[in-house]
Amino acid sequence: MQKTSEPAIVLERASLADQVSSHIKRMILSQELKGGESIPEERIARTFGVSRTPIRESLRRLEKYGLVTINPRSRATVTEIGPEEAHYIGEVRSELEVLAAKSLAKKSAAEDIESLSRIANECVAHIEMGNRAEAFEVDGLFHLEIAKRCGNPYVYSVMKTLDAKIQLIRITNCVNHDIIHSDVEIHFQLIEAIKNHDAKNAAAIMRRHIGNFVDHNSQASEADE
Repeated sequence: MQKTSEPAIVLERASLADQVSSHIKRMILSQELKGGESIPEERIARTFGVSRTPIRESLRRLEKYGLVTINPRSRATVTEIGPEEAHYIGEVRSELEVLAAKSLAKKSAAEDIESLSRIANECVAHIEMGNRAEAFEVDGLFHLEIAKRCGNPYVYSVMKTLDAKIQLIRITNCVNHDIIHSDVEIHFQLIEAIKNHDAKNAAAIMRRHIGNFVDHNSQASEADE
């Protein structure tokens, strides 16, 4: 009997931690919480009717993901990314994503196109409904899906590590709705190039797409100055 009850408890705790992690992540991606701000652990604990233990577990998960910074003997805060770090991330991201798009275009199959199309359409749906946080998250999933399917596991590994910081950079720059929608529309051009095994065009589209990310970041940095 003991062996059958223990897994259920573990699953329940894992489910609660997942819910809390998703809640905090949405707070950050919707900019309810901004870079450098403290995570309101007590308020979140009251929202879920739990102690602070599962909150701290969730914060540790988000720290590994890169959205949260846990300071010893202090409150956890939303991770801040400065202009110089953002520039370096943009450079690395550009080269990795171009490689991923080009590699996938050379070997793409029907299942690759179906998966990318589903995610791209989901991203557009969130934008049209005004779900900014969800749109950013699904946009990240689209790019990670290309990396996952490109055939080079190291590209995916590094991209997964950068994903949280890329999302933080985008939301920090307060990219407006029209720019977000325009960027997402490029996903369909990219899918078409990958579907047609046009590696050269896929690389060019991705470089332009990620170039938009770098340009928006640079403009936002100049505005801050």
